[in-house]
Order: sequence, then structure tokens, then C-alpha cells
Amino acid sequence: MSDKNNQTEIIKTGTILFLITAVAAFALAIVNSVTAPVIEGNNAKKQAAAMKNVLKDAAEFSQLTLDSQIDKSVSAIYSAKNAQGDLVGVCVSVTSSGYGGDIDMIVGVSTDKKVTGVDIISQSETAGLGTKAAEPAFKDQYIGKGKIDKVVKSGAKENEIDAISGATITSKAVTKGVNTAVSAAEEVLAKEALK
Repeated sequence: MSDKNNQTEIIKTGTILFLITAVAAFALAIVNSVTAPVIEGNNAKKQAAAMKNVLKDAAEFSQLTLDSQIDKSVSAIYSAKNAQGDLVGVCVSVTSSGYGGDIDMIVGVSTDKKVTGVDIISQSETAGLGTKAAEPAFKDQYIGKGKIDKVVKSGAKENEIDAISGATITSKAVTKGVNTAVSAAEEVLAKEALK
């Protein structure tokens, strides 16, 4: 086979591969344009349900502007008001790095700076171990507490949390996220009190 035939064959193969790639990219763009708004809407519904779940006294949530001093793992803070328009707390959307990746959660904090609830929005922790962080037996330990001093194996005291057996990294990651949320809430609530 001559060099000219080789070059022609290479150009022909390259052109076919380019066309296949272009068609695949176009198809993916079409699918993304259809599914992206649906995914975004589902995520918004999931977040709204999580906020209502962690601050049950709230009837209305309003997103606040994030202060530059707030930890970068906090993606959003919402003031929460009851039906009479009184501030009952804040909901903090925060991400912490767990064993299997990011753990996205919503943490409710009352005006007295105590956790009212924790809802895990998404996580990729080990099934049967780290995924237990989303179960009430673990996450409800934070309710009524402020910042957590320590994660222990068992027998947690006032400002401590019992770790999930076999998932200490996940337990510490959720605790770090909750502590970050409480700090952010304290800052926001202090400013709200000055208004």
C-alpha cells in the first residue's frame, strides 16, 4: 500500500470518527437540555422538603446573602419564619467531605443556636455503613445541641456524638458539617438580632 493510500485511509477514518463524535455530542446536548431543568426542579423540591423537615415551626424560607466570612463549604443560608412572620431560626446548606465523597446536608438551627434537625440531601458513603448517617438513629443525636466537641465510639455525653460503627470518617464528616452550619447560623442570627 502506498503512502498516498495510507494518508487517504487515515483521513477517511478520522472523518468518520469526527462525525460519530459530533453526533454523540449533539445527542448528549439535546438530552441535557431536556433533563437539566427537571433535575434542577427535583433538587429544589428536595431541598425545600429538607428545610421544612429540619425546622418544622417554619412556614416561610428566604435565602440570605452569604457573608464573605462564612465558611466556603456553606452554599446557602435561609432565614425561617413562622406563620406569624417571626424568625424561628435558619437553615444552612453545607457540604462536608466524607469517606466516599461529598456529603450535602441541610441543618436547621433555632434562634437559641441549637440544632433542630439534620437532613442528608446527597452522599456517596459506603452502603450499610456510612449511609447510616441519613438514618434517624444517627442524625437525631444532633437535635437540641450546639457545636459538637467530639465524636466517640459509644456513651456520648452532652456535646458529643456516638459514631456509626465502622464509619467513623463519615460520622466525623457529618459532625464537621453540622458544626460549620451552627457557626454560620450563629453569625447570621447575631446580625438578625441587631435589625
